[in-house]
Amino acid sequence: MRLFLLLFIFIQAAQLYSQDTINPRNSHRYLNLKDYKKLLGKTSDSTEFIYRNGDTLVKIPNDFELFGTGYRVEVKYEYKDSAFLSIYKNVVFNLGKGSSDAERMRYWKDDVKIFFDESVPARHANELMQFAKKASNGIDSLNISRNFLRDKANYIVYYLNRENQTDYEPRIANAKGGYYISWNGKQQIYDGKLKINTSLVKTEKYQLELLKYHFLKSLGHFKSSKKLDCKSYFSSCNTTRELTDIDLELLKYHYSYGVCKGTDLKSFTELTNSMNKKLEADPNARLYVVHYE
Repeated sequence: MRLFLLLFIFIQAAQLYSQDTINPRNSHRYLNLKDYKKLLGKTSDSTEFIYRNGDTLVKIPNDFELFGTGYRVEVKYEYKDSAFLSIYKNVVFNLGKGSSDAERMRYWKDDVKIFFDESVPARHANELMQFAKKASNGIDSLNISRNFLRDKANYIVYYLNRENQTDYEPRIANAKGGYYISWNGKQQIYDGKLKINTSLVKTEKYQLELLKYHFLKSLGHFKSSKKLDCKSYFSSCNTTRELTDIDLELLKYHYSYGVCKGTDLKSFTELTNSMNKKLEADPNARLYVVHYE
């Protein structure tokens, strides 16, 4: 199962593609603004809007098709070289560490709405939100916000200690803390819990390090890679980390619709190998991934 079922991948010459885009089939079809941004990215000065019943609707471009109650969209394939893809497969599919055929790409489809339990100091909550903002900057399909109502949130952050003993997720096995996420059959993550046991993690610096580390990992059930410098959050080192360029690139690629979503290692490898070979043969080829919801 996938967030989007990959229908087909194809190459078209520039002339054929431009002919296809003048088809008037979608000339009066719209998506609400939230769905538009998730699927097609930011709007522009030329984007057409209408306002209906208090909702903002955006006109669909001609290469975007609606089928019944779902969407079909063609997105330009996002090329990455073999070195990057090797690291990405380490981080997502646990490649090289006894990876399982059952391991799949998992990610948040809906907005991540974080609720901080009262056990979390205000400064720690603010610092995590700043970290989340930096990590998701420029990623239209990954929206992270803070929610002050627990029943409206889908992600809970809490600390355990002598004064605060409510454990919202006992299945987090690591004594010092960790995260637990739930996903559906389409590999869409819909719920998250993050715990730090401050009775065992004494220093504030270490508490903040673990808070950021586990949060970033929970955005895709990410693993670690020995191919990365120790400063990276996705490295396998046990040290102080920082958000590196490769961390941000990996996260952005993970949430790109220029590759198939919710797939397994075999399908992902077959797709990227095939696409990259076609680009090697014809660097000007137009390659698209078609998604259907």
